[in-house]
Amino acid sequence: MFTSGTSADRPANVLPPLVIGEVLFDQFGDGRSVLGGAPFNVAWNLQGFGYRPQFVSAIGDDEVGKQVLDRMHGWEMDTDGVQTREDQPTGTVQVTVRGGQPSYEIVYPRAYDFIEPPLLEGSGPFSLLYHGTLALRGERSRETIKQLAQTSTIPRFVDVNIREPWFDTAWLTELIPGSKYVKLNDEELGKISEMPVSDSSQVEAAVKAFRHQYGGEIYFITCGSQGAYAVTDQTITFAPAPKPEVMVDTVGAGDGFAAAAIHGVLQGLSYQEILDRAVTFAARVCGMQGATTIDKSIYQNW
Repeated sequence: MFTSGTSADRPANVLPPLVIGEVLFDQFGDGRSVLGGAPFNVAWNLQGFGYRPQFVSAIGDDEVGKQVLDRMHGWEMDTDGVQTREDQPTGTVQVTVRGGQPSYEIVYPRAYDFIEPPLLEGSGPFSLLYHGTLALRGERSRETIKQLAQTSTIPRFVDVNIREPWFDTAWLTELIPGSKYVKLNDEELGKISEMPVSDSSQVEAAVKAFRHQYGGEIYFITCGSQGAYAVTDQTITFAPAPKPEVMVDTVGAGDGFAAAAIHGVLQGLSYQEILDRAVTFAARVCGMQGATTIDKSIYQNW
């Protein structure tokens, strides 16, 4: 079991988050390969914000896997939680971008489908546990994430990402109950709840139905260029999204939002402040190619 904790000279808001899930390379049609995967992107951005997240995943014993570790070392990320598997290659995704919007062909199986329970002795304490849904497609990884969720006493952030055909609503029944935060976009909310989500009252009603069926406490609903909501059982808060200075693509924008939201949560900000900062950071991500960057100026003034 792992728990949250504080000390006199280490306030709770600087404790490292624990992030588990896929790491992979997004491979674009023009031959570019960009390191990514929603949990990895979140961990990368949290590192940029000044945290030192513990990232738990699996890579192959291959050249691409070595690149993952090299990039993490270059960004000064902790690699202790990254497992190497000799029987599976590192994850890859074929990304096609049309009109600035990405579509994904996600190769299966890959190393991140076989994440083993991490050895966390000597690590932590942690401030928050983050996981997505793509890594749940592999039975081994799904059981590992379930084990962490069931034994954790820290707030949990569940990031719902529908990546067909690798999605099953049964996973939500298993993993959303007990979570503090749930993030999904408006299309995913509408699809799963089977309700309209075109305005704030509809979003609030859809979240209420979603929460009644699956659980969870605080919902972050992203609506692309329109903005984002934070919905509790009592309130709904909205922030419009700023227009990116330069629109390159939206790859990783949702992950940027999630990382900025976690940053705001750990700083104890209000929902309005969290949303304002998260949509602004997501717009910054839209102005760069792919989901991750080594440009430290992106993370300044947060």
